[in-house]
Amino acid sequence: MTRLLRNRLVLIAIHCLVIVGLIASAIITVSHQRFMTRGTTFEPTEAAIPHTDLNPLGVNTFLHEEVDPERVEQTLDMIADAGFTWIRQIFVWSEIEQAPGVFWDERHDISTWDKYDRIVEMANERGLEVVARLDKPPRWAQEERGNVDQFPDGPPDDYQDYGDFVGTVVERYADQINYVQLWNEPNLGVEWGGLEIDPEAFTELLAVGYEAVKEVDPDISVIMPGLAPNDQTGPDNLSDLLFLEGMYEAGAADYFDIAAVMVYGYGFSPWDRRLSFDRNNFSRPIQTREIMEDYGDDHKPVWAVEYGWVSLPDDWDGDPSPWGNPVDVDQQASYLYNGYLRAQREWPWMGPMMIWAFRWPVDHTQGEQAANPTLGFRIVDHDLTPRPAYTLLDQQSQRLDRAYTGRYTIDSRYLVDTGGWSRTHRGDTAVLQPDSGTASLQIPFSGTGITLHLNGSDGALQLEVNDSEHTVEADDLSGGGYRISGLDDAPHLLTVSVSTFGSDQLALTGFSVERQPFIARVYPWIYTGIGLMVLLNIASLAGSILLPPAPTRGQRSGPRPRPSYTSGGQAIVRTPQR
Repeated sequence: MTRLLRNRLVLIAIHCLVIVGLIASAIITVSHQRFMTRGTTFEPTEAAIPHTDLNPLGVNTFLHEEVDPERVEQTLDMIADAGFTWIRQIFVWSEIEQAPGVFWDERHDISTWDKYDRIVEMANERGLEVVARLDKPPRWAQEERGNVDQFPDGPPDDYQDYGDFVGTVVERYADQINYVQLWNEPNLGVEWGGLEIDPEAFTELLAVGYEAVKEVDPDISVIMPGLAPNDQTGPDNLSDLLFLEGMYEAGAADYFDIAAVMVYGYGFSPWDRRLSFDRNNFSRPIQTREIMEDYGDDHKPVWAVEYGWVSLPDDWDGDPSPWGNPVDVDQQASYLYNGYLRAQREWPWMGPMMIWAFRWPVDHTQGEQAANPTLGFRIVDHDLTPRPAYTLLDQQSQRLDRAYTGRYTIDSRYLVDTGGWSRTHRGDTAVLQPDSGTASLQIPFSGTGITLHLNGSDGALQLEVNDSEHTVEADDLSGGGYRISGLDDAPHLLTVSVSTFGSDQLALTGFSVERQPFIARVYPWIYTGIGLMVLLNIASLAGSILLPPAPTRGQRSGPRPRPSYTSGGQAIVRTPQR
């Protein structure tokens, strides 16, 4: 093999290795992009997802355990003052209906509704929404099951007993409670009477409760039960993911308006994006959402009915935490805030997230409950002393309660009418139209862009965001909307006013918020760079194969000198003159 041929083969091999390396880099980049962006929405959905246009801040409360009404009032004051809107409060069936159709406490000679009435009334007075969790069945409803002493929380013998209770609660609190959650953690044996976990049987119970709600008030929204996150495959406990699939197979999609998850950080950062069947972390709801999409149920929202990180002192000598490694109180605060922020930015399908828990009404720092690690979830101490998480969320509540990635209708609470707008219809389209040339409104949002969806052919609107002004006329619309992009990924305030008032005045049909962070913009550039380098290497490789070789060092170009011969036959080489 000549030296020239060897050099050519080496060059070809180098090109092939580079091309293989670039293709491998592209495959790795695709995998990394999927890892970093799985479950993330950057562009608004085509239609608004109901029950997501809401303040995300909520808490779990146990106010029925509070014996002092003044403490109930103080607790609700603290919740409202910090910018929370939601309280998920259990309505204990066994406590309310102590015998079939009996709602009276013979021992204390009072109505079993009294304290719940007080809780609901006080919450409403403070602008708080109550999510009524309806479970904890009475013994009389479980007489046929012989293990009630061991497992007091299980399905009733007659599902209609539960339906009757649900209907009674909904009827009593008509116009006061708009959301009810039916049952809790039916994928755990301790919540299903120690029986074999059965998604199909639970779906039957869910259907009875759902129909009871809708019969009283079709406008009340039904939340499916929170499913305990785990990787078990039965029969005593079943993974939340497997249980949800079983519910869908049993037809449960017809019997809830809002899906539910329980989100615990398990000691990991809220930015932990690892996902697998057996991994519990903040990202786990993405797998729930993917199951909903697989079953065509992605038009519904997801709410986190329990959400938190457990925080225990360094010298904790109680029971070990089953929720992963505990974090300190400052980490707990940071993680809770950043979890809210990530969900708002990336998951337009996520609604309120209820922190587990606000405060324990009973002082569990003493007695047999002192070793219970559940105490570490609180954000306010028993004596009403705020912990760092409460303080931070209070400070950041306005940052979190605004329009993030997603599509919004004209009924959005983030359309702040500062005067002169009215809701009406133009044909089949609902619009928010200015009544005069002085009408204005504001939209607090966070993202890199916002689009106003408009209807009309006359007049003009003036838009102002970050000291930048835009005058919008009908001719400026693209696809029925006007888009402002290139903003910083940060909170903004858009002001909309009338520039010119016309007969068929431009009117608002909704708006969309988008977010294009650096991570979303960088991948196209990476793919473009890899593609160009592959093409250049292929071109160079083709040249190495097809083009004639260049002379090596010391090799002369041109015709090879021919020898001449003397009469004696000796060859004499005559070289060209230089």
